[in-house]
Amino acid sequence: MSDNKIIQIDSSQKNSFQVTWDMGRRCNFDCTYCPDHRHNNSSSHASLETLIKTSKFVFDYKKLIDQYSVTPKEWMIGFTGGEPTNNPNLLDMCQYINEQNDPMLSVDVTSNGSFSEKYCERMYKLINKMTISYHCEANPKIKSRVLDRIYQVKDLKQKTSNGKFAKINLMIHADPNYWEECMGLVKRFQRDGIKFVPRIIGENYENSRYTHRYTPEQHQWFKDYWKEQNEIAQREREEEEIEKRRKTAEYEYKTETGAKTKSKSENMIETMRKMNNGTKQVKVNHSCKINKSIKKQDQTVNTRKELGRPCCGGGTMCTSNQSGKVSYAKQLPNTEFRDWGCLINWHWLHIEQEYDKILHHQTCRSTFGGKVGEIGTISDCEKIIDRLKKQFATGTMPVIKCPKKLCGCGLCISKAKNNEDITKLFYKTVKNLTPVLEGNLVDL
Repeated sequence: MSDNKIIQIDSSQKNSFQVTWDMGRRCNFDCTYCPDHRHNNSSSHASLETLIKTSKFVFDYKKLIDQYSVTPKEWMIGFTGGEPTNNPNLLDMCQYINEQNDPMLSVDVTSNGSFSEKYCERMYKLINKMTISYHCEANPKIKSRVLDRIYQVKDLKQKTSNGKFAKINLMIHADPNYWEECMGLVKRFQRDGIKFVPRIIGENYENSRYTHRYTPEQHQWFKDYWKEQNEIAQREREEEEIEKRRKTAEYEYKTETGAKTKSKSENMIETMRKMNNGTKQVKVNHSCKINKSIKKQDQTVNTRKELGRPCCGGGTMCTSNQSGKVSYAKQLPNTEFRDWGCLINWHWLHIEQEYDKILHHQTCRSTFGGKVGEIGTISDCEKIIDRLKKQFATGTMPVIKCPKKLCGCGLCISKAKNNEDITKLFYKTVKNLTPVLEGNLVDL
């Protein structure tokens, strides 16, 4: 094994738990790359009463997980779809969650951004995080409206300075005309300080209808972009570490002498910043003109995940390699973690309201014993709580063993190749329980 190959991802410092809540498959868009089972224009909307009932399961589940978490977690309830803003009960549901007065509960909405200016103002007051996905295939009038909403959110954030988080999922289309549109938006968003994540389309599907076949030049653009982002992430973390050391040294010096003078650590951080400023930056070719004479498409892989993947939220991942070196990155070139231990169940819960399903995660759908599938149903969710209580009463907890060849969303969650490392990660995340590296939950 190469010493540079990643053997561990550590998310223990995130102290967060993500609930992705698919409110229903109704959507006002019809993107060609969105599978039929993911959207339609006819599903009925879940009632507010039904949504509140489901939320009570989430709150009960939260109490159990929090009881055994090493540090308190911020629970982010993220409404998705379909298109969640199509549901007339969304804002009332956001208000209901806020009324729980739990400082560790927050609300996130992922939307296509086609809602009105007034709706945006109302929603912004009720949520903590907003993700808008930009889809090139929408008609020009709708796309103009989506861009208006993106900049409206930017303005609201600047006016309120309340720490709310906004991000754009820029769906990078392989079609030459759409590609140029996306490259223009990349430059525009970077210029205007709008946080975005360029997303490869159809990474989960082998069916070419959903999997975009990017040209070699387009693939190179992604590689250059993420190389640049990874270098930035590494430098930022190095500076953060130096700043921590500087503050510690300064505090210790002042405590001992009462003097206020520049410490060695302060000199060190100035030196590091000068070094970073002199570092050659990766120049990303944002125009990336497509050579139409190149007909060869990349047909060597079945899914885009084989070419690497970023964190969906644009977050920075902490990785370790065989030699023990710790690095930070926003995108990993390899996503093959089959048979690795994974703590996804300590950081994630997925609800499919329309299909009456509850899972640990929406894409990998991993559960215990190397299996894939739901952990229960919404209509009978008490069984999930009862089984988890019974398991915790034993003082032990199984560790999920990844059953999939490739990892997608959930890439950033703690996972490790060997038993020793996943055990250490488990104890950094979970208290008062002993990990069981192979096995299932106890039976009811």
